[in-house]
Amino acid sequence: MDAQERESGITFGEICRLIGKKIWLVLGCAAVAAVLAAVLFALVFNPMTTYYSMSFELVYPASAERQYPDGTPFSYRNIISRTMLEAAKRKDERLAGVDVATMIEEDHISVSAQSEENEETVIYTVRVKGSYFSDAETAQLFIRSVADATVDDIMRRAADVSYSISEETFNGNNFEARLDLLTELYETLLAVYDNWLSVYSAGYQVTVNSVTRSLSDYRAEVYGLYVDGVRSALAAECENDGYGLLYGDEDEIVVQEAIDARVEQLQREYRLNQNIIDSLSGLASPARSLSASAQEEQPSQPVADVSQLLAYYSERNAIIANQLGAAVDGVSEPDGTLTAQEAQKFAQKLNGYFASLNGAAETLKNVMTAIYRQNTFAEFVSQNADSTGDTSVILVAVAAFVIVFLIAAIIVSSAAYSAQRRAGGGSDTSGTLPADAPGASPADAPEAQEDRDPGE
Repeated sequence: MDAQERESGITFGEICRLIGKKIWLVLGCAAVAAVLAAVLFALVFNPMTTYYSMSFELVYPASAERQYPDGTPFSYRNIISRTMLEAAKRKDERLAGVDVATMIEEDHISVSAQSEENEETVIYTVRVKGSYFSDAETAQLFIRSVADATVDDIMRRAADVSYSISEETFNGNNFEARLDLLTELYETLLAVYDNWLSVYSAGYQVTVNSVTRSLSDYRAEVYGLYVDGVRSALAAECENDGYGLLYGDEDEIVVQEAIDARVEQLQREYRLNQNIIDSLSGLASPARSLSASAQEEQPSQPVADVSQLLAYYSERNAIIANQLGAAVDGVSEPDGTLTAQEAQKFAQKLNGYFASLNGAAETLKNVMTAIYRQNTFAEFVSQNADSTGDTSVILVAVAAFVIVFLIAAIIVSSAAYSAQRRAGGGSDTSGTLPADAPGASPADAPEAQEDRDPGE
């Protein structure tokens, strides 16, 4: 290296030569830095800032109405409730360590709903922070499990729907109310089947207890249990035979005290009605004896009213006489329809229809459960989770490699150049030739003379 080069500084070629001598050291430092940066971002920084999300549609029979199987409104926020997240954890042992409690408390999981153009399809998106999972695959498994847990919840609610009437409720009402309960249950069962027929076809096959039948077959079976004629006949019998206000079942039918109280009540009503009939008959007879011209002058409405009242009370007393028999006069024992024995027979009829309709309600429950089992699932928009907020590990590694490489190269070249300059400076001082030495230049002669001892 000459004096001019030392004055102007190191050249690029000299830098490359100096780095080349330590190239493996430079590359090693850069490689180690790249690996450390990649690991640090992959295991520490990325999980702290990354969120994973997946979108899916919940498909089930009542999804268009956004209702649960029992008819209550569907709340999409229930998808990320504590119950659902715990259920999701139980679906796979790889999720056992997920801290859903902290996830909820820190608001690190969310769900959103977006309606499609037809407003019937709703897409739900679950977004969760990545720090709760070891990798993206586990986060994706968790979101899928959350959707599956929601599907299970819907099917469980379908299985819990019941249309039957409890025996306690049925026997706790009088006979007239029992007839109303049977009618209400019958109409409900038909209405539910009609709703399923409107959603699916009449020939839609449903398997219950290993037996496959069409929806129309199930409905027809219910229809024949309690047709209009049966309901009308039971209602007429209940009213005419005096069972409407009685309580009890076929084993312990109305206590005799209740029968006796009802008999006394009807006897009093019978006597009162008979007095009214006698009074009305006295009013009606003169009107019928009037001449034709006199009848034209008399108002017709009072006569009509009297006739109607006579007909009503006469019919009512005839019903009472049918119920009490010879006991209408209060002397004989009741031998009509209003006896404990006859009431038991009527109770047996009601209990028979009650058992049949409750059996049909249980069948409907199984049909509904099967329909939901066949038609409830989560359909994901994409099969892989989307991530946001993360940094590419490859880019981080490349950037770290380049930066550390440059820094190491600068440090190595600077250190080598400094060492070279120090070594070059010492060589120049000790290597100055005497003026009379062979090869000494004339320019060195005066300097050499000056450096000599004057006594020499």
